[in-house]
Amino acid sequence: MNAAILQAPWRASPRWTRWYMGLILTAATVAAVAIGFFAHRASWPLLAGSALAFGEFFAGMFLLAPGVLLAVDGRQLRIPVLQRAAVAGMALPALVMIGVPTAALGVAGGPVVDIACVLAMAVSSGLLMGLMPRVLCAFIGLLPMMIRTIGMQLHLPEPGEPGFVALALGSVVGTLVLSALCWWRQLRDPEPYRQGWWQPMVLQFRRANRASGWAGLAAGLPDSVQQIRRQPDWLRPMVDLRPAGPRRPRYSLRVALGGMFMPMTVAGRARQLAVAVLPGTLVMAMLLLQAARHRGGGISWALVTDWAGMFAWLGSFIGLLVTLLAVMQLHQHWQKHNAELPLLALLPGLGTPRQVRRELLAASLLPGLGIQSGVLILLLALALRIHLGWMAEAAVLLTQVASMGVLVAFTLSVVGGRPLRGWGAGVCCTVCIVLVSLSLSLSLMDRTAAASHAPWVAALAGAWALFLLVLGWIGRRGWHGLVQRRHPFLANPG
Repeated sequence: MNAAILQAPWRASPRWTRWYMGLILTAATVAAVAIGFFAHRASWPLLAGSALAFGEFFAGMFLLAPGVLLAVDGRQLRIPVLQRAAVAGMALPALVMIGVPTAALGVAGGPVVDIACVLAMAVSSGLLMGLMPRVLCAFIGLLPMMIRTIGMQLHLPEPGEPGFVALALGSVVGTLVLSALCWWRQLRDPEPYRQGWWQPMVLQFRRANRASGWAGLAAGLPDSVQQIRRQPDWLRPMVDLRPAGPRRPRYSLRVALGGMFMPMTVAGRARQLAVAVLPGTLVMAMLLLQAARHRGGGISWALVTDWAGMFAWLGSFIGLLVTLLAVMQLHQHWQKHNAELPLLALLPGLGTPRQVRRELLAASLLPGLGIQSGVLILLLALALRIHLGWMAEAAVLLTQVASMGVLVAFTLSVVGGRPLRGWGAGVCCTVCIVLVSLSLSLSLMDRTAAASHAPWVAALAGAWALFLLVLGWIGRRGWHGLVQRRHPFLANPG
């Protein structure tokens, strides 16, 4: 029974989740150690605990919350001991994740109770995020920022201030109560395995669990048909089919590829943008409101200047997210051995093999490159207007160019029949995310980084050069595979 309890989070999570959660927790630990070495403030243990809390939030969501899947299986199979093992298997790792860092930072002189409260709030919030219905998760994700925004008006205590412990304990208890209610609701659901917007986020991992491990960028994701079935009617795409036909093969290919490649009506595109932009707009509004209260004045251009680094950071990751979404969708299309790809080959008006390659690459690359170019123009305009310095401007330009390079290289590798293996794609994406984070952090946090941290800047430049060379190799390899194929609409092996 003890062994079953220890293995519960391990068995409830797919292998690819364990890998990237290990990377996230490792990155959070490295960040905490770096804060300990380089921070020259007495409050560094609390800052290090906050860095660890970032990783433990995701651990609660991706490692602990999937325990409900084991509990549901135990109830369906009438194995009560499995349900108890699932609950205990969540509690024990949670106590370890809270207790061990707290003890280490306490030995270093940090406030033990405050650090334990911060970590407990992170773990319990991640657990609730995984167990709550998907439609509410976006609002829960904004809850900490909303509390921080109104906290200044309500004079809510922060870590290290009197009254914080009582507030944190109340928050943890309330979060655990809500998690227990969500757990109970899922166990007694007559259809606990069905997908939907009112089902827990952890059910998205059910499909990934059936795979043998990391199977590439599209591992565990539902295909386009499943996505459409799970969406409510008001969120389903409104496709503009009028221009499609033999005279416009590129447009027809975009319709067939679907997803972010799909051309929509004006109303459909506006609805899609509203759903995508509204959460980010709320985040920006709350951040500006916080800054305005700190400065004691109203909203002004000076606030945008103060938060320029954050805007550049978010914009750069939006470009990278567009790349990953596009590549994941293409990878899904080209790994399915069904009639979808042969039907694409039968579209009328595609022309010669050379014309087919040109139209397919245009249909699969131009939508993503167009979005990234728009993000790049906005970020560069903001950087030039605020005078962030050449280092930050170069970092913003480099990160967007790298995102475009990832999109081109991985698209060529997929349609050329030479995609990277699952582990190779994971390593490449992880390296890209790390380089983007380090470049923006070094350039936006310290505008004199080129002079004060010359060895670090040189090492980062070398890493970028090596990464771009690897992207060039991936793209060239994919292009040769595409040219040698009889036609690009052939499913990839594996």
